[in-house]
Amino acid sequence: MGFFKNLLKSIAKVSRPIVSMEANQLNFKINSDFFYTYNLENFDIKTRHDPYTVDAFTIKTDKFYMEYIKVDDDTTWQGQALSLYEGFLVEQLKLKKLETLEEVEYEHYTFKIYKVDDFAILHMIYIWEINKDVFILDFDSELFKTLITNLDKNYIYKYDNYSKLSVDFDSSIVKLNAFKDYFNLTM
Repeated sequence: MGFFKNLLKSIAKVSRPIVSMEANQLNFKINSDFFYTYNLENFDIKTRHDPYTVDAFTIKTDKFYMEYIKVDDDTTWQGQALSLYEGFLVEQLKLKKLETLEEVEYEHYTFKIYKVDDFAILHMIYIWEINKDVFILDFDSELFKTLITNLDKNYIYKYDNYSKLSVDFDSSIVKLNAFKDYFNLTM
């Protein structure tokens, strides 16, 4: 009986979500035994609706903007989700240029630092799971640096002297899906 109990515990550890929200906290899976918990304060959460999503919401704080998208099993993105989101950002922020300065990947995480219109940088954390995509625009770099150093103790952040892009962003790719077809039924 002990074998099966240990097996079930192992499966539960592995199958826990990479990112989740509970009781005003965001929980990020670093490894099977450790979750980093970020306490949310002064935030605005909006549920986003689209026929192709099971669950979608945005969280806006002074420090970051997050869009959480869980699509239905029979739904697919009309391209690579991160690339589509980058195009969405360029369009919504009316940017002339979005240049990748750094891109680092760890399992289900992609960390990107962009140079925006040659005057500031923007940090993005992209987290993906089966049928779930999370995009975080980190305006002050705190969450970005904390997560990446929890995943890689040897990571060195080199952008402290750069101006950081800080915008009042409140747009949703889910909300615009009806007009732009970012995702649709699997054919």
